[in-house]
Amino acid sequence: MTTEQVIHVVDDDRLFLAALERTLGSTGLEVRTYTCAKIFLERFDPQQPGCLITDLRMPDTGGLELQKRLKELQVRIPIIFISGHANASTAVAALKSGAVDFLEKPFSEKDLLASVHQALDKDLDDRRLAREQALVQQRYSNLSPREQQVFVLVVSDLPNKKIARELMISPRTVEHHREHLMLKMQAHSTAELITMAVLCGIHQLRL
Repeated sequence: MTTEQVIHVVDDDRLFLAALERTLGSTGLEVRTYTCAKIFLERFDPQQPGCLITDLRMPDTGGLELQKRLKELQVRIPIIFISGHANASTAVAALKSGAVDFLEKPFSEKDLLASVHQALDKDLDDRRLAREQALVQQRYSNLSPREQQVFVLVVSDLPNKKIARELMISPRTVEHHREHLMLKMQAHSTAELITMAVLCGIHQLRL
């Protein structure tokens, strides 16, 4: 696996695949083509940054079915749907399902590149967010059970005295735990701690 972004294209039309590969490849982008969803799923590396362009209608597995399968596998990849036989309701359904864009064949090179760059940017953002979430979760898991309790109450905007009453400990002990968890979480302020909690849904643990 390399860190270079790859554009995966799934379409049963070999001539279209070749044309799209030439168009995108001429701009310096790396393109990999597949004639069906099955082959794509067999060869796709989820750790490889990039995006997916897929036709909505294909003989075996269509684009929406492929998207559903990827979700079942908990694979996140920005998807651009394309079709030469779609109506407005199909396009809306594709976008509502989480697609980055929907392009109707024939589409212009300008529109294609704009959608691809949007999808690649989204992939970078999604991966950055996933790394941040994993880092926060790791730090949170390293807190002691009591520190985790104090963490949840702190990000719920409770003052130390109320936290002390709820946990039946002294305010000084609360302050001690608070200082330790701030260090372990590498947070420089309560606001930063709250941002971390929201990022990973930790703030909802008290609900």
